[in-house]
Amino acid sequence: METYDAIIAGYGPTGATLANLLGTMGMRVAVVEREKAIYDKPRAITADHEAMRAFQAIGLAEQIEEGTCPHPGTDFVGVKGEVIKRFYPMPAPGPLGWEPTFMFFQPTLEAILREGVKRFAAVDVMLEHALLDVRQDAEGVDVAVAGPDGAQKTLRARWLLACDGARSVVRTTIGAPLHDLAFDEWWVVVDANLHGDIELPERCVQYCRPSRPGTYIVGPERLRRWEIKVMPGETPESFNDPEHLDRVLSTFVDTSGVDVLRVAIYRFHAVVAEQWRQGRVFLLGDAAHQMPPFLGQGLCAGVRDAYNLAWKLDAVRRGKAGDALLDSYGAERRPHVQTVVEHAKSFGLIIGELDEAAALERDSVLGAALAAGIAPTVRQAFIPDLAAGLLQGAGAGELGEGAGTLFPQPWVNGAQIERTRLDERVRGDFYVVCTDAGIAAQTRAQLGETRWLEGAAVVCLGGNGASGASGDTPGVLYCEEERDTVRRWLADHNAVAAIVRPDGFAWGSARSAADLGGALAVLAQALAAEHGANVAVAA
Repeated sequence: METYDAIIAGYGPTGATLANLLGTMGMRVAVVEREKAIYDKPRAITADHEAMRAFQAIGLAEQIEEGTCPHPGTDFVGVKGEVIKRFYPMPAPGPLGWEPTFMFFQPTLEAILREGVKRFAAVDVMLEHALLDVRQDAEGVDVAVAGPDGAQKTLRARWLLACDGARSVVRTTIGAPLHDLAFDEWWVVVDANLHGDIELPERCVQYCRPSRPGTYIVGPERLRRWEIKVMPGETPESFNDPEHLDRVLSTFVDTSGVDVLRVAIYRFHAVVAEQWRQGRVFLLGDAAHQMPPFLGQGLCAGVRDAYNLAWKLDAVRRGKAGDALLDSYGAERRPHVQTVVEHAKSFGLIIGELDEAAALERDSVLGAALAAGIAPTVRQAFIPDLAAGLLQGAGAGELGEGAGTLFPQPWVNGAQIERTRLDERVRGDFYVVCTDAGIAAQTRAQLGETRWLEGAAVVCLGGNGASGASGDTPGVLYCEEERDTVRRWLADHNAVAAIVRPDGFAWGSARSAADLGGALAVLAQALAAEHGANVAVAA
């Protein structure tokens, strides 16, 4: 029996991102994937700077960025053709050091991710292998798989990570129920390449018209997408008829100027798994949640799952945290993604309204809010912070200042380093950021006294030694940041220092050197907890 640290079921974007993350951490991993090759048509088309930050962690962000373009923003157009809502990315450059929202071609993205996995000799990829059965005990998980010739074998690992999609075999096997958020609609997705000079909007458009709701998406290069709602009295299968498809599509675009690449019929759902962990089995990506596409967050959510769980598995494997840390995965990700799904659903209800009187009233309300400047228009405003889990104050029910927020990633430089993004200098562990050299030195000494945080980095921005001179405390990174994003974060939270997790979320902050020492002690105690609530296993 072959043994691994982890077995990943599914090799889509979530599974491939996870395989790269675990590969960079030196884990022995098996990837089990039913299909022979990457699906060669576009599916997901929008992602954000959080996803790119995760791709940066695996050393592939620059390659992925080459084939992307900035998101142009989205206009919601009402019954009479007026803009009733705007939904634009935050201005670039964003606080995470990447384009805040971008468009991509999924087959290219997946190819880069899979090529990246080849860097790791300890990651075995088993294509055309079906997962048959899962059995776990107190020490590990046995996974029965069948290869393309039908031959069966059993793999054993410390953990099984289910990235096997909406019809997840693993989710069904462990009996994890889905929470239904009551959105169930048939839509048709048409991907096409432009081949002629035809007039199309520069921005993406949500056509909020009862006669035929639809979405227009500007992809990279000449890729364009239309998402079209199936109307009452119309069957989804009718779109398999080229003439019917052309009639409907022609209400959005001059079809003589496009080459259709793919027509896919989707039943858009809004569901979130109620149980994300059973013993040594974890759900990620579409196995854990599915959402309508109106927020462009499906792929991003799966990448967040992978980034959240990977560092926690690594910490437990290396003896830097107890098993209870793994319970924080579902505690953090489930409410976060459920909020995102609810937002996506709410946009779908705006777009898909079929009653004309209700649509006109909607247009009046939304249009008035937009004109008054009180309507949120920035995409990132609809992505929540973390609200529970491994965060300062979470156990007491009141989070510390800044806890659960995405910590900015500035470009930094100094006598010790060339210009680079901050994550490149602190990756893989917790880190503390401050602007006072005395606090930095004190923190470095304290971190060395506990095995739970002894690998944490200390960054001093603009303190002693930052401007051209080397610092005088070994183990402290002295540097300057560009654009003062971290300084603003500290000022906004009345903090002298921030404590940041390996996935780029702020664990918490401190208002003084004494507060910082106490906070680090609390964090070390939380990491040391051994027994989680979901450790019980079932054969």
